[in-house]
Amino acid sequence: MQHVWLIRAGDDAEFIDPMRRAGVIALRDDDIGDAVVALSAPPEPPSTDAGAAAPNPVRAEIRSFVNQVKQGDIVVTPNVKRHEVWLSLVAGDYQFDADPVVDGYRHTRPVSWLGWLDRDARWMVDQLKALDQPVALIELYNREWWWKQLDSTELTTVARTTWPQPRASRARAGEPRASQPRASTRAPKVVVPPKPKPAPMRLCAGQCGLQWAPAILVDGLCPDCRGD
Repeated sequence: MQHVWLIRAGDDAEFIDPMRRAGVIALRDDDIGDAVVALSAPPEPPSTDAGAAAPNPVRAEIRSFVNQVKQGDIVVTPNVKRHEVWLSLVAGDYQFDADPVVDGYRHTRPVSWLGWLDRDARWMVDQLKALDQPVALIELYNREWWWKQLDSTELTTVARTTWPQPRASRARAGEPRASQPRASTRAPKVVVPPKPKPAPMRLCAGQCGLQWAPAILVDGLCPDCRGD
């Protein structure tokens, strides 16, 4: 079975647009070069010294990025500022980019960006606790829910040009309310493009004889027939 990974595009998703344009998802670690070479050496035995440094969590994330993330896996990339949750599919193996599109993000994976879901939607509430974990990469285990979103009519391909503003906090009882200046003009109306229709199901070329969403098939085969 394919896996689902939370992978961030920067601390505040500030690099999600250049990564989308480049067709990659990437992690940052300036201390090592090509991770395939750096991580191929056998790990050092754990130190018994009480003052020894703790394991580097970033290095562990890079190791998972290289060795555990596989082609066909779903990548979930939140963009809290724009209230978007982007989905993509891993399209290839790990690559070390000495001249990266995003400065410092040399550890890359090619991905196919599929679109985004509305973070503020009611049906997303149960996923927010996992999405808000303060890590660059972690596996998400609600796999079936995320796979269903690949064919969701809520999946939108065009990034928001405007997004909801945070609500102002209510004044406590007895406190005067600060006067708010009225806008002299109305904000321009945002035209929302029509949502793309989900792709029709396709028959697996393997022995299962079942129909699958095209995004799940690799070389015409479903995860069961590929033996994932």
